Amino acid sequence: LVDHDYRDDATMILLVTNEPQYVQGREALKGMFKWYLENIYRGFISTEKLALSEDSIFLEGTIDTANGPAKVYDAIFLKDGQIYRHYSGLK
Repeated sequence: LVDHDYRDDATMILLVTNEPQYVQGREALKGMFKWYLENIYRGFISTEKLALSEDSIFLEGTIDTANGPAKVYDAIFLKDGQIYRHYSGLK
């Protein structure tokens, strides 16, 4: 996923704590996703909103987590067909 869909210089901005957390570069993204899949994510529940354009994706959804269901949102910006900026947060 990361090697195919994210640019080498991609940045993910996590909006899950009081201060934004920045994850930059493919290797850092791989580490973050690995940790997330092992410790937080337990499954997909539903998509509430989805908006697509040629250079962006926005979604709101519900996922199952280690702490129960959670409302999440993502705003993803593309350049040359790959993600260069990804905002991800909890509601």
